[in-house]
Amino acid sequence: MKPRLKDGKEMVLIPAGSFEMGDHLGGLSNAPVHRVQLDAFYMDVHEVTVGQFREFVNQSGYSYGGNWDSVGKYSPGDGYPMVYVTWPDAVAYAKWAGKRLPTEAEWEYAARGGLVGKRYPWGDDEKIARDNANYEGIDGKDKWKYCAPAGNFETNGYGLYDMA
Repeated sequence: MKPRLKDGKEMVLIPAGSFEMGDHLGGLSNAPVHRVQLDAFYMDVHEVTVGQFREFVNQSGYSYGGNWDSVGKYSPGDGYPMVYVTWPDAVAYAKWAGKRLPTEAEWEYAARGGLVGKRYPWGDDEKIARDNANYEGIDGKDKWKYCAPAGNFETNGYGLYDMA
């Protein structure tokens, strides 16, 4: 585990490796599937929460152009994931925290949790179960109308929450 940085978020080391990036079932935006080799990198265990983003804005004086009322509708508390951020907002947060955003390849590799050849962190099930993710309504472990508080579903093989 890496020491916590300015934002206090726990991070884990994702090991170096290679994987088949993309999804031959996902349509043209994910094709063609191709092998990618990555060096080890660190990733936050949880997504950035409303409370952490608000602390960033308060400490840094960053001019967040979003609407806090809209954020509150979908993520109604400090422990919920931050929504309604632009790419520049995310980059500014990461820079303030002494981090960087993962590349698309790093994110996909980390999201797979070390599983090889599987579509989801829990395997190949074609349907995303509401016991595995915050997805389209309320059912199973997903009891939230909109966003679930950070860390409410099982971790993947790398110990990362809410990657699906």
